[in-house]
Amino acid sequence: MACFKHILLFLLLLCGSAAWGQRVYNITDYGAISDTTQLSTVAIQKAIDDCAAHGGGTVWVPAGNYLSGTVLLKSYVNLHLDAGATIYASRRIEDFSNLARKVGAADNAEAEMLIGAVNARDISITGQGVLNCRAVRTGYRREPKTEVTDSITAREIVNAGRYGVDYQSKFRKVPPCPGAINFTGCTNVHIRDIQVIESSFWSVHLQWCDRVYVDGVYIQSNSHNGVNADGLDIDGCSNVMVSNCRIDTGDDALCLKTTRQNGKTQSCRYITISNCILTSSSAALKIGTESHADFEYITVSNCAISRANRGLNIILRDGGNVRNVIFSNLTINTVRKETFWWGNGDPVWFTIQKRGDIPSAGSIENITLSNITACGQSGIRMEGFSSRMKTIRLRDVQLFMEPEDAVDKRSRNGFLFYGIDELSLVDCQVRWNKEKPEATWESAYLFREIDDLSLIRVKGEKAPGSNYEAFRYEDCKRISTDKH
Repeated sequence: MACFKHILLFLLLLCGSAAWGQRVYNITDYGAISDTTQLSTVAIQKAIDDCAAHGGGTVWVPAGNYLSGTVLLKSYVNLHLDAGATIYASRRIEDFSNLARKVGAADNAEAEMLIGAVNARDISITGQGVLNCRAVRTGYRREPKTEVTDSITAREIVNAGRYGVDYQSKFRKVPPCPGAINFTGCTNVHIRDIQVIESSFWSVHLQWCDRVYVDGVYIQSNSHNGVNADGLDIDGCSNVMVSNCRIDTGDDALCLKTTRQNGKTQSCRYITISNCILTSSSAALKIGTESHADFEYITVSNCAISRANRGLNIILRDGGNVRNVIFSNLTINTVRKETFWWGNGDPVWFTIQKRGDIPSAGSIENITLSNITACGQSGIRMEGFSSRMKTIRLRDVQLFMEPEDAVDKRSRNGFLFYGIDELSLVDCQVRWNKEKPEATWESAYLFREIDDLSLIRVKGEKAPGSNYEAFRYEDCKRISTDKH
């Protein structure tokens, strides 16, 4: 019977797998037990090590429930999670004790992970099984007078108190706090069809990798208290293809980052994201906030953003530059989440605002948004606070303004643009919900300090009950328009 299973798995992998070898290593042959009260870490690691020592192949996790601490994937190994197979993360911190040293991470708490790899090549995790990190969190209510060191948090607490809203702190992680996957410095990485559930930290973190393929993956974390439980983080990687994924998380769903660790940072370049459905209580798709190096040559297409606190985001703080990015063929639906989640229900938010004592926050240049339909409880905002954006194009962007769920109303304008050189809008439109208008609504379009503005077939009307004009211009120059 065991022999038959090996032959069957081999045939399946030969027909459709991304495995680089033909040998199959069953973790149960190395002592793994389908029992969540007994650790199988050693057995899983032995299977991986044996597979790598013999030139590579597939480490097979058959149907069952296995308990594990950190295991490290090696070059030329495909970890295949069979349908019905789940690897659960241990709840003991000692089972993750050596991880920080192995990956060279700066923060031990953030280094904990279930499946890791360092400087490996030709590695993959495939199959229809599950990685479950069993996140545990706590939280508490903060009063308006609570002392905080973060000015943004302090502002939000005071604002919540003003409206009588229950402001809860960000939920504290209870050790251990593993992410599901962390690959650092790897080449030719494939992650396909698996499910990643309830990570305490970033669910899938790919850092400084080249040639990355993520396809058909489902990632989920708690929408209410899943702080820091990002879905997929592409960090300083190049030549990346993400497609056909469903990501539903508390924190950012799909995020491009350029973090700095031990003085090292790398750019994100040549990245395509397509055919994904994203939901988040924070940002559905974000470039930043960690932005120590550049982001270039990126396309996002044919995606649906569902009930996110923020839709598309470019948030620069640390000196990196974003250039040559295309967002196309997208539907966006945004709603206000609980007050402690940062976000205003914005379908699009681009901002440049430096933190710390650095010369510049970075720049945003040559960005195109086309064929986008957005329904939001706030507007589309692009704000160059620390430096000016340049060459921003919007083509066929339709915005439907909806009433806010929250009592602390934040929505003001449909489109807000501030501090931009070379801004053009073609075939754009704002539609207000006239049956349930918000008293705070102002203008369909507000342009502040724009140099070289072009409006072609741009439509909008006054917000219901507003005393403001549909189109407002403050300190703008070189305006060309045939607006309607």
